[in-house]
Amino acid sequence: MAQSIARDAEDFVRLLFRTVERLGEGGDWVPARTAFAQTAADHPEHPYALYLKEKPGRRIGLAAVAERLRSAEFPRIERRKAGARRNAPVFYRVVRVPAGLELQLPSAVAPDHPLVKRHRAARAAAGQPVSARRRRMTEPGPKSPWRRRLLVRPLAIQLPGGLEAGFRSLRQWWDRVRLAVSAGAAAVRRG
Repeated sequence: MAQSIARDAEDFVRLLFRTVERLGEGGDWVPARTAFAQTAADHPEHPYALYLKEKPGRRIGLAAVAERLRSAEFPRIERRKAGARRNAPVFYRVVRVPAGLELQLPSAVAPDHPLVKRHRAARAAAGQPVSARRRRMTEPGPKSPWRRRLLVRPLAIQLPGGLEAGFRSLRQWWDRVRLAVSAGAAAVRRG
């Protein structure tokens, strides 16, 4: 039962956003209450409209469904909340992109673009790391004792007979045990 109600809610929200597109053709902000009332009036026999007629408080969960579908299926519809209150009125409008003006994200730019190459060369010449990952890898350690205590330190194992030179830390020892076990398992599978 709950799954069919969720499906009906998504269908009702799609109808709601089509109503917003129709009402906000001029780029005006459309109050969500107006769009909801118009959608319920246009589709009185919709299962979700009938479900809400029984108990209007069920409409509270519709906001999460609306936000999820708006971002996924209706990217041209913009949402604005009037105020910081939890129950502040919500408004929608259709965002129109002027012809010939298309947004190109930095991730969509080819890596061999001349400006990208020039930017990387300038950063490399200045001695700065090219990526955030490389910057994190090359930044110096913390100077504060409270920050240094958070660093991972290898554990030294004292083994009899001079074996501690082979096993400098617990991590190296564990890696060698895992390697030996996987090699043994592979030999058993083959043989």
